[in-house]
Amino acid sequence: MDMRGKYKSYIRFVVYMFIFWLLITQIYTMKFLIMGAAASFVVAWICMPLFTIRNLSQTKQYFVFDVSLVKFFAYFIWLMKELVLANLDVTKAVMQKTVRIEPKVICFRVNFDNPLAIALLANSITLTPGTITLHVNKSNVYEIHALTRTAAQGILDGSMAKKVAWLYDYDDTVEILDTNTVTPHSNCSGKESVVKKL
Repeated sequence: MDMRGKYKSYIRFVVYMFIFWLLITQIYTMKFLIMGAAASFVVAWICMPLFTIRNLSQTKQYFVFDVSLVKFFAYFIWLMKELVLANLDVTKAVMQKTVRIEPKVICFRVNFDNPLAIALLANSITLTPGTITLHVNKSNVYEIHALTRTAAQGILDGSMAKKVAWLYDYDDTVEILDTNTVTPHSNCSGKESVVKKL
């Protein structure tokens, strides 16, 4: 994050703090507005280092709130829809007379540098019923356990990774790794050959 990026992030943080101040106090006289603005500048300046995170190679800094609120809201709505669909799929798989559970480990790689994007993708996958993130290594290779064929297909199409890439303004491709030799008890080394790029 360069100086211009830090300045933009600081101003954004001040605005968030000021909105928070307005919601808490609910007093809109000039005196309180000036006090709130001053407090927002001071609190944002003090807390800025706490909301800044470095990448794994320690070469870049990322601000936690440096994401479009409109995009984040759109991602949240999309994720809620995916949760409902995944819930229905797992319920159907469990309730049917012939069990449709087909556990599988899937490996894919994304070229995210931002630790927040890496964590958001891993947690979104785990939050979705039928899939769980087992491991993410330093090469950004995700090891995912899928309970059903539909859940596995949802990971293999790369839609969630693409959504997170869109949220954080990445245009990198998702690489699906060859997992023919991967069993539920093994892990993805990241050395598997790429079978598909999305």
